[in-house]
Amino acid sequence: MKAPNTDTIRSTIRQQRRNLTPSQRHDCAFGLLEQLKRQKSFINSRNIACYIPVQGEISPIPLIELSLQMGKAVYLPVLMPFLSNRLWFAPYKFDSHMKMNKFGIPEPVFSRRELIPANQLDLVITPLVAFDEQCNRIGMGGGYYDRTFSFLRFRKHWISPKLIGIAYEFQKIALIKKQKWDVELHSVCTEQFYYS
Repeated sequence: MKAPNTDTIRSTIRQQRRNLTPSQRHDCAFGLLEQLKRQKSFINSRNIACYIPVQGEISPIPLIELSLQMGKAVYLPVLMPFLSNRLWFAPYKFDSHMKMNKFGIPEPVFSRRELIPANQLDLVITPLVAFDEQCNRIGMGGGYYDRTFSFLRFRKHWISPKLIGIAYEFQKIALIKKQKWDVELHSVCTEQFYYS
């Protein structure tokens, strides 16, 4: 039997995410927080990038709130008009003014001097559509994270920032064929398990 293609996987899992009730999303977000908050990669990080969930993605909002309470610096990815295929990162606080980017994803309103590049982050909480137990991921298909963090593919010993994919447990699939341009995740965390 032929394995489903990437587009079919994306479509199926995105629909499953949208079908979750608000109560299920809430419980999973706090289950995720319980898994992540005791990881050394989180505890030891100062500059953390997260994202604002859209289309039913698992929510890192409780983790963002805890990070800010702990005095960590939180950043969100932003699209740059002069570098349209890469992400930069803008500071985020509870009272940040937000706007929608061209994909309908909330971004902080920023000035260029506030932005930091990917290599200044300690930890990146990464969205994904599907993952396997070897921590391979299928993203949304735009390639933004792979291009932005491509420099990590050439580092063998000093791996920073660490990339942790987050997802619902049902987003795990049997096997994802790794592509040569894929940037490896350090680990994947769900509301139930931490895979590394």
